[in-house]
Amino acid sequence: MAKEYSPVKSAITSSQVAGELYRASGIARQLSLAAKNSQAVVHRAGSKVAGLKVISEYFADLALKTIKLAEEINTISLDISHMAVDRWRQNTLVGHLFDSQEKTQNDKVDGIIHATKQKQLDINNRFNIVIRSLESQLEEIQQYMQASRVVAVSFRLEATQTDEYQGILEDMANNIDKFSEQIKQHVLDAKSHIDRLLQSK
Repeated sequence: MAKEYSPVKSAITSSQVAGELYRASGIARQLSLAAKNSQAVVHRAGSKVAGLKVISEYFADLALKTIKLAEEINTISLDISHMAVDRWRQNTLVGHLFDSQEKTQNDKVDGIIHATKQKQLDINNRFNIVIRSLESQLEEIQQYMQASRVVAVSFRLEATQTDEYQGILEDMANNIDKFSEQIKQHVLDAKSHIDRLLQSK
């Protein structure tokens, strides 16, 4: 049987994750802008920096994927929040029904209790599936950012092959590296909120 988590803790966790991802997507937009700027400089520099063209396109693609994934995760966080409210309502209803059942032995109340408990179980199972999906998507963003930082090193090395544009390209690589690290940190914070929920009683 799937573990049941506190509806209140679930709602709080979903808002914390949404907050972290909102901040991460704002930084991803800055990363996207930095990638577009690097593409413009690479285009201007022409054949001198041909190796940087592929790298700058990679950064632009990575930023867009990160923004899209962050938006998907925010939607999942909203679903978790709605499920938490549904679970709280079901828990409250079951409590009232048990009180009513103690006062009157009624088959109709027994049937409602059974149906409500089944609905609770369905919500709980769905919640567990969604939380695992959320973890998986956060992991995906984290991997994107690790790859981004590795590629930023290559970008920096390639930039040293140019004279005129070296300073600009190195600054861009530093910005991409910085933004990637900031996004990664927000993702780690979001994951730690989920971990605390999963380890809670």
